[in-house]
Amino acid sequence: MALTRLPICLMLLSAAAAAATPGLTLGLDYTETEPLTGQIATDNSGAFYVLSSCVTGSNYYYPSCVTKMSADGKTILWQTNLGFMAAMAVDPNGGVYVVPEPTVSILTAPFNVFVEKLSADGSSVLWRTPAGAMAANDLGAGYGVLIAVDSTGRAFVSTLGANGAYVVRLNAAGAVDFTSALNLPNAPAALAVDPAGSHVVVALEPTTAVEPWGYARLAPNGAIWTTFTPPYAIPLQSPPPGLAVAANGDALVYGNDFSGNVYLQRLDPSGAVVFATAIPTSPNGGVFSSGGLALDTAGNAYVTGYSGALMHAVRNSLAPCGEAWLSVYAPDGTLLQSTYLPDAISSGQVVVSPDSNVFVLTTVGGSIAPTQTAPFPGYPFSGPQYGPALFHLSPNASARILPLACVGNAASFATGPVAPGEMATLFGSGLGPQLGVQTTATLANPYPTQAGNVEVTFDGTPAPLLWVQDAQINLAVPWSVAGPNTKVCVTYNNVQSNCLSLPVAQAAPGVFTLDGTYAAALNQDGSINSAANPAPPDSIVAIFATGLGPINPPQSDGSLVGLPLPVNTLSLMLEAQQCPSTGCLQRVSTLNPLYAGPAPYLISGTSQINFAAGGASAARLFLEVVGAETRQTGNTFRIHVASQ
Repeated sequence: MALTRLPICLMLLSAAAAAATPGLTLGLDYTETEPLTGQIATDNSGAFYVLSSCVTGSNYYYPSCVTKMSADGKTILWQTNLGFMAAMAVDPNGGVYVVPEPTVSILTAPFNVFVEKLSADGSSVLWRTPAGAMAANDLGAGYGVLIAVDSTGRAFVSTLGANGAYVVRLNAAGAVDFTSALNLPNAPAALAVDPAGSHVVVALEPTTAVEPWGYARLAPNGAIWTTFTPPYAIPLQSPPPGLAVAANGDALVYGNDFSGNVYLQRLDPSGAVVFATAIPTSPNGGVFSSGGLALDTAGNAYVTGYSGALMHAVRNSLAPCGEAWLSVYAPDGTLLQSTYLPDAISSGQVVVSPDSNVFVLTTVGGSIAPTQTAPFPGYPFSGPQYGPALFHLSPNASARILPLACVGNAASFATGPVAPGEMATLFGSGLGPQLGVQTTATLANPYPTQAGNVEVTFDGTPAPLLWVQDAQINLAVPWSVAGPNTKVCVTYNNVQSNCLSLPVAQAAPGVFTLDGTYAAALNQDGSINSAANPAPPDSIVAIFATGLGPINPPQSDGSLVGLPLPVNTLSLMLEAQQCPSTGCLQRVSTLNPLYAGPAPYLISGTSQINFAAGGASAARLFLEVVGAETRQTGNTFRIHVASQ
């Protein structure tokens, strides 16, 4: 296969982030350690409720304790042992409702369900009402009894009965208003009601792994169920979807689709789509996962998620690139804020009080200390500690946000060390003009180091710029960057941002992809490789990568590679892990590239790898760069290969 130029549009990745918009900005008020928890809630006063195991350090098959805390997190107002494992809901006035959960994974006989409402101080039970029976079934997936309450104190309970899923509504005095059968055999996995209790929505477990979650809405009269389907189906392989109902009856669904991409979807009571927003992810979108979902009184949606070691596009971030984040979306789908949570390593849960105070319960990695001591006995953490933590945030227009939040590989979006010559992407807010500027280069003129009044430096050396915009910059790391660390700063309109210190490695490989799974590859005839245009098994394909280390002879920063071609100085291996329909095999084989070196007529630091398509059939591929000082592995990817 001849060396072929990749269309430059595949290399820029120039539209992944949107410009910052004034409006809601949450500031971080405090953090503290917490016990392991099953659920969290809040009320009109801003008080915080946590349902946890009564046994320190455990969260399974032990009696549940309900704890009410002051909004500042410093005082336990009351705590009660329920005597059984439970699920919980809290109404706006602080009424606490609980239902029992089975303590075994497989029920061999029906399990009697009841609802208890606790007294205002949690010390006694105001009323207890039977609510039917859960049918004998396998609860290994973790589905049991669901409960929700509306603003008037009516409780809604759903579970899987002998004749299918059903919902029971109880009035504020604890009497049963109605029992409504869904006439579906699927187990309910999520239950939500609007504040008035007029719209009840249930997410139902699929019957097979290849089906999506089903959704049903109950009419206000409690008699008629209607089903609806979000535009992006969420499969059984995903965790149960986040589910919420706004005051106007709009249903919000949040979760990962079949490809692993994360979507927030809003549908009105008729089932029409208000918006379906793809949560900005990386080219390896499957690593991302959704988390909690909550609504405030204005209808804004708060979602949490996990990105692992891959960058997440941010807006008004309170912390630098990490693993878990919180994003806020307006009722029309506009992104109001997207921020990393300091040291958070799980997507966690989120609840919002009527005055827009936000609680996020997540797990921290131990690199930061809580800002205040938790009041829980048995949790006297005074320093950095791995484990559950509570973040309290509230609207604060003066909150300190980071203009520069993330720096990562432009191909894989992986964080970590940067390498000389690597194509990199920066995420943040206020990094450049709201209308993006795309730069150009020729063999005679390299990419500029200034564009749109933006300059980015690595240890004071300006970097070549390919795209600059308020929330995202794409650039090439200067070839002169050396370790062990480098200081990255952005200057826009003569104002310098915060700077990030990053480790430096000899190589940081990443392969460009089109959708997070399949490489931005060219077939032997120069056409783009795709499902509709797969490579013949006896043909050659080309993929494109960056961060493969130094080249010889050296090239100037931002220059296009011309003839004669330089060569990569580090050894490159292309590995194939066979992945038939039954799953990926552990055995890894090595493919022999026909060419692996700088890509002609693209910016220096971009490499092209040509190899036989047949060896990549049904395989997951990855690059490994090996040198005397380094051994670095890139992101996994696939290519489309036609059947034999």
